[in-house]
Amino acid sequence: ANDARLPSKTDSSTLEEYQANLHAIISLLRNPDSEYYSPKTRILIITPPPIGELMIQSYTPTFAADPFVFNNRTRLFAEMAKQVAREAGVPSIDLYSEIENRVREEQATGTWSSTYDGYDNYLVDGVHLNNKGNMLLFNLIITTFQAVWPEMLPKTLPS
Repeated sequence: ANDARLPSKTDSSTLEEYQANLHAIISLLRNPDSEYYSPKTRILIITPPPIGELMIQSYTPTFAADPFVFNNRTRLFAEMAKQVAREAGVPSIDLYSEIENRVREEQATGTWSSTYDGYDNYLVDGVHLNNKGNMLLFNLIITTFQAVWPEMLPKTLPS
């Protein structure tokens, strides 16, 4: 999520820089000429989660960005992460869409009671995952491992 911060922040990246950085990290592990070459390392790209703008505004009163622009910018970075995964032939987890879809469903069905549009069900401060968000991510990782690397599941590893 830091990469997706608005461009005026020093720790932000452009979408193009983010794309190049993800490819560079993958290349460090895959390129036999790299000192970090690790042909057995499994690579899994996880998108950033959505941003709970009302929570950020509550926790950071100086937050002055248009909240829709901020979350839309994060969505673009999530889309780019998925694109890089496709280009590199590695699996990905779309955490952004998983949380967005759950929040929208809870809003539509009225099954949420929240001051922060439902994002506080998954985020502790509008950016970082809370217990429920971490459990969701854990389950998504296990599901991905079951589909892509079943030999890496805990029950299959030597004890």
